[in-house]
Amino acid sequence: MKKNMKKLALAYLASLLVMGGTAWARQPEVKHEDIMVAKGQTLNGDVATDRSITVEGTLNGDATALGGGTVTVAGEITGDLVSMGGPVFIPGRVRGDVSSIGGPVDVSGRVHGNLSAVGGKVTLSGEGQVDGEISALGGGVEKGPKAVHRGAVNSFSADALRGTLASALRTARSAARSASGIHPGPNDSRNWRTESYSFRGNLSDLAGLNSGNLGMFGGLMAAWLAVILLVLAAEVLLVTLPAIFFPENVQKAKAAISGDLWKACATGALILVGLFPGLLLMVVSILGIPLVPFALILFAAAGLLGLSAFSLLLQARFFEGLKKAGPVSLPAQAATGAALVAALFFFGKLIPIIGGALSAAAVMLLAFGVMTGLGAAWMTRMGTRPFAQAVQPAVPAAAAPAATVTPPPAQ
Repeated sequence: MKKNMKKLALAYLASLLVMGGTAWARQPEVKHEDIMVAKGQTLNGDVATDRSITVEGTLNGDATALGGGTVTVAGEITGDLVSMGGPVFIPGRVRGDVSSIGGPVDVSGRVHGNLSAVGGKVTLSGEGQVDGEISALGGGVEKGPKAVHRGAVNSFSADALRGTLASALRTARSAARSASGIHPGPNDSRNWRTESYSFRGNLSDLAGLNSGNLGMFGGLMAAWLAVILLVLAAEVLLVTLPAIFFPENVQKAKAAISGDLWKACATGALILVGLFPGLLLMVVSILGIPLVPFALILFAAAGLLGLSAFSLLLQARFFEGLKKAGPVSLPAQAATGAALVAALFFFGKLIPIIGGALSAAAVMLLAFGVMTGLGAAWMTRMGTRPFAQAVQPAVPAAAAPAATVTPPPAQ
């Protein structure tokens, strides 16, 4: 489980690096017709389309299908193959990597690189062979009796997702360039033409261009939101783990937050401010260098424990506002509180107008929870000590005034 969570985090970071690192990469022009490389023909250059791709000859380059069309490789592709939304059939040969989002992959030929599928089943039928790793997320892997697989089978692969997003983002930038009317010239090495394929810029193609861009960007947005959803699900799971394995510690940290919220927040803020100087002092001193990893692990554990306690308090306040009963078990309460923040952030990415405000609110709420949780973890010594609320000194009661005795009237 921890290994999968680490790979999810790496996938998220890799997708961010892809956005910045591949923006200036070589871009294929996005086409809006079926691409066909007939048997006996050789096509040099990368291809990208929002329709189907059929390769019965040889394609010297990468192939990207974005519109959900079928991809069939009965011949050979020397580069990578990326498909979004459609099925992939490989009775031939792909020398690079194969990545598919939202569609099944059937290999009866050979894939020399890695094979990854997000939301689709991977099948090695007949005498199919995959030399690299097979990674499947949201779909199973089925291997026939005569199929050959030389690599490992993973439930998730950060490298595979990085390659998928890299190719998709390259084609997205190319589509934007095509929509603006900028096309490669006849002397551009990226321009390619064959007898089996041609592109005419008439009005009908222009209409197809606009609809194709909408479909392509919709697929990219769906893939990006799927990555965000996976990361948020991992965050909810991590926050729930302390409530499962250390319920008493989480309860004590929650009591500290409930007892003195602002003291816990201020203590956590001081810890965050002093973290970097403390690590710097450890690095400067020779004896403190080995302690740096332990300090980071302790900091992460304290933040996770405190965030779990903050999630308990958050969900309790939420259901109190609704005047309804919340979950009963402690792990369910922690998961619900973390899911509230995750849902706020996720729906902020979907809503066009106020979505930015929702996402910002989720980030600020998460930051407040981390600071408060760190303070609570310190105040309870990682939940090993009960929270002792400061006792206010008792105010001595004012002495009652002495009763005035009125002498009886003189007789």
